[in-house]
Amino acid sequence: MSVRGRLAFGFLDLVAASLVAIGVFRGLPSRAWAIDGCAAAVIALLAVSGVGLMLGKPWAPRVARVTSMIVLALGLGLVATLALTASYLAGIYGPVGKGGAVILALVAALALPYLVALPASQLLWLGRPGRR
Repeated sequence: MSVRGRLAFGFLDLVAASLVAIGVFRGLPSRAWAIDGCAAAVIALLAVSGVGLMLGKPWAPRVARVTSMIVLALGLGLVATLALTASYLAGIYGPVGKGGAVILALVAALALPYLVALPASQLLWLGRPGRR
């Protein structure tokens, strides 16, 4: 595991954790326990993974792998839900629904790099569990 890659992914994990925190706890106008709970778990996992990778801890690759799998699953679920909801709004509510669909599509586009692309690329970088 290269030092450069370890530091880069550690930094990106911390950036993703802070962006999820800002997006959910500052950006959402209303609170829902399911969303807040999932967001808190993702923030904690990404923060622990990022700090562990940046400090070069021996447990960091295992935590990063588990974190990436969980975040990837939640991210794919979020993007799929947003896409389905956007298509429903656009189809049912006509021009008014298309405005809401655009907002949901923008949220999905903002979530895609940090909750899908980052964990997928991190899993590729980490490789198989027995390799390292």
